[in-house]
Amino acid sequence: FRSLKPFESSRRAARVSLVAFPPTAASKMAKSKNHTGHNQIYKNHRNGIKKTRRPRQMSMRGMNCRFIRNQAFAKRGMKCTPEEKEERLAAQKEAQKRIEEKKKVEKEQRLKELQK
Repeated sequence: FRSLKPFESSRRAARVSLVAFPPTAASKMAKSKNHTGHNQIYKNHRNGIKKTRRPRQMSMRGMNCRFIRNQAFAKRGMKCTPEEKEERLAAQKEAQKRIEEKKKVEKEQRLKELQK
């Protein structure tokens, strides 16, 4: 038997082991490591972790199209000059006074009916 170099002996041993024990499903070993997060934190922090930019205007995507259309018309209808704005405020206050008076009258009528 002649002397073998270390490389040849390992090759020969591997060859012998393959011949002696053919690979089967049961003899294969399971992988022990499927994933690692090594170096990921470092890479993420290289440029810094930044907050996401918030949109200046909310997206209308996915909203009810009839609502969006009506909203656009309403916004256009609200545009007016300062004089028109004052007139609108005055009309709004008058309407509020009328509603208050109407509520007051209705309340008095209900109280009269309860007292009867």
